[in-house]
Amino acid sequence: MRTLRMLPLVFCIALSGCAVPYQSPEAKHQISQELGVNAGDIINISETNFCALSYGSEAVCHAEAGLGVLTSKALILTVYSFGHYRPALTLKPEDVLCGSTVTSREKGEPVNMYTTEYAAVLLPLDGNGHWNGPMHAQIIDVMLGARKPLLIGVAGKSSKKSDKSKLVAGIIPGTTLPYAASIEFQEQINPCPAAIAENTSATMAPSSSR
Repeated sequence: MRTLRMLPLVFCIALSGCAVPYQSPEAKHQISQELGVNAGDIINISETNFCALSYGSEAVCHAEAGLGVLTSKALILTVYSFGHYRPALTLKPEDVLCGSTVTSREKGEPVNMYTTEYAAVLLPLDGNGHWNGPMHAQIIDVMLGARKPLLIGVAGKSSKKSDKSKLVAGIIPGTTLPYAASIEFQEQINPCPAAIAENTSATMAPSSSR
């Protein structure tokens, strides 16, 4: 297990294991059939590790290994099981408010996309398990277009110290004694300017008088 420490998230991914078939003509035909996508509409397909984090939940991404099937209308994050492709999460450009990366859009690191309900963490890989730069750039271009921002570094920080706590429990090493403790955690937030502006307006809105 390899862990990538990020400004907005902790992203845990498994880079080893069985590759998902997608490069042969037969696999591409099956993908288009089972996902209900016209083969001519597919821009690119890549192995992709991904997760979705609801706002307010702990900002830790336990990524699922699958495929990213990119069209001009959506990024279909797909899992492969028992010889079949199943859509797990679909991101549409009209639902995405902004994106973020840690250092730049050209670096080998995950890219995050934010909707009104959740953050999607995406790491496209090539057939050798290395970062897929072309797919990374295409995801950004399709999801954000020309008008929505890609936040870089601290501008895209998407976690904060939660005012809640979580309970952890276990056995004290070397003993049979159980323990339980309440600990603080970082929670997922939406860093997009549109979401921040909306939250600010809601906070500042005067309460209605009776």
